[in-house]
Amino acid sequence: MVGMPVAQARGTAVAYAAGLHQGGQDRVFLLEIDSLAAGDGVGQATFRWRRGGHGDWEGLGLTTQRSFLDLADGVRVKWVSGAGPDFVKGDAWSILAGRNQGPALLLDRDRDTTWQATGRAAESITMDLGASQAVAALVLADHNLTDQAQVILMASEQASDWQAPPFSQALAVTRPHLCALPGQTYRHWRLAISDPANPAGTLSASLLYLGRFFQPSRMFGARYTRTLVAGRSTTATDAGKVAGSARGLAEAWRISFRGLGQADVAGFQAMYQAIHDPQSGRLSPLFFTPFGEDPASTLYCLPGASLTPVYQHLGSYALDLELQEVIRTHV
Repeated sequence: MVGMPVAQARGTAVAYAAGLHQGGQDRVFLLEIDSLAAGDGVGQATFRWRRGGHGDWEGLGLTTQRSFLDLADGVRVKWVSGAGPDFVKGDAWSILAGRNQGPALLLDRDRDTTWQATGRAAESITMDLGASQAVAALVLADHNLTDQAQVILMASEQASDWQAPPFSQALAVTRPHLCALPGQTYRHWRLAISDPANPAGTLSASLLYLGRFFQPSRMFGARYTRTLVAGRSTTATDAGKVAGSARGLAEAWRISFRGLGQADVAGFQAMYQAIHDPQSGRLSPLFFTPFGEDPASTLYCLPGASLTPVYQHLGSYALDLELQEVIRTHV
């Protein structure tokens, strides 16, 4: 499976990747704009690329294209022009190409890549946290489980203790994401899944989260707006004819918190720091469950670029938070 390109770019062109990765292991493909001599648009600028682990660039001076261009091992890439200059020299993208749809794809932050089990009757995902850690939440995103699936979350301090683990909990199947709040502290965790009648013939999911969650002391109550946003691009001719393409529908939330304390503000700031990592240059979207009694409402989303707590009085703060769903695309 080939994931969506992750951009570190100042130009407005959007990169798309496709293909069925044939490599023998998970691989990161690195692309970089190396020349604007012929212009800064798609079809003019050139790029170079290499696979992670290769010291030398494997392709140099290749022209950016609007149709998919083959790189290697079944991985292809193309660009779609944006509203401004398409490229700036040095614009870069990374693409994760997964091997055989293995479990590593559950941790790549990309809803467009999919883990696929080898079967459906008795599958499991095992996690070693390295040390005993408190786990407050579990999310298995975009799964294909049926209502008849049996799902059990287990935990232990011993890696081989799965016959009678000290913690075992049967989970109800929620969609589109399987969500649970175990509230346990262990090192080793296992999600055991049995869905023998699954019509797909195998089990699949896009992302897995196992860890902490943040909940402020004051919730937003009725102070929110919920918007459906269409991802699309449009063009118009001189005669006024409008055409375009659709990329999907996403939810956008605007939430207002009032009466927050300093600890709440610190929690939001820590959340922003976890999402935005300047060292790696990557964004880590979060899972947001607006209503605890309805785990099926959980969204995979990114907040707005700024966080602005407003001091009110007597040590309390107001905070408006915007969240944009990260959708699955089918380009």
